[in-house]
Amino acid sequence: MSQARNWWGTAWVEKIERLAESTRLAQGQHCARSGLVGAIKFDGRTISAKVQGAKKEPEYMVRISFDPFVREEWDRLLAELRSRSSFVESLAAGDLPLETQTAFSKAKLRFMPERYVDLHLECACPDWLKPCKHLVALWLKFGRDFENDPFLVFELRGLLRDELVVLLRGRTPAGLEDEGDAEEDLEGFPEFAVHLVPEALPVDPASFWAAPALPEPAPESPARLLLDDDIFEKLCEWPGIEAKFRQIYDSVYELATRLRS
Repeated sequence: MSQARNWWGTAWVEKIERLAESTRLAQGQHCARSGLVGAIKFDGRTISAKVQGAKKEPEYMVRISFDPFVREEWDRLLAELRSRSSFVESLAAGDLPLETQTAFSKAKLRFMPERYVDLHLECACPDWLKPCKHLVALWLKFGRDFENDPFLVFELRGLLRDELVVLLRGRTPAGLEDEGDAEEDLEGFPEFAVHLVPEALPVDPASFWAAPALPEPAPESPARLLLDDDIFEKLCEWPGIEAKFRQIYDSVYELATRLRS
């Protein structure tokens, strides 16, 4: 395979070189160079293609899938990326700043899978060891697409290009759009994008500033009296004071109970 033109393409190639057994890596490199990888399909977080191991061997369906980040993980990562100046502009220009790796690290996420178990590798061939040469070939062949499109770093984890740009720009003044455009752009986006649309103020300003009425206590549980027991846990650092407060609390509670009866 040719040398990658950028650091994230190099990281992609180096990852399979570390994960694959040496013989299967060499065989997979040969398959990729020899044009034995069919048309690659990229569907969400899954890369798939038919790969022929050798001219006399049958084609095997091969799939590589990445686990998506959950909402909390995306929140951490996006917060780190927003703190880096001109990140969105660099990404839109086809460049992925090297500090992206630092953002992943600070968000406690992996920029690249570190182990075999971090990936879902499927191949119909009889080789018991994964990644087999067919998986290696597909990984290397997809490396050119990965190298040319930095957004794939995020798409492989479940966040599409348009969603990523909106979420990165949504909390910065330079990227904010008018309210109508924001609502239209967020249609069909993930659940955690809805907070970008500001809630409309009520027609009556007085109702906005008025404090809501306190809820009535449930019939089966009378209103709590005096202090919560949890307060004593906060006083445990004061020697002897817990016993004194409990004695006072018990006496006052007993008196209050009699007055209510």
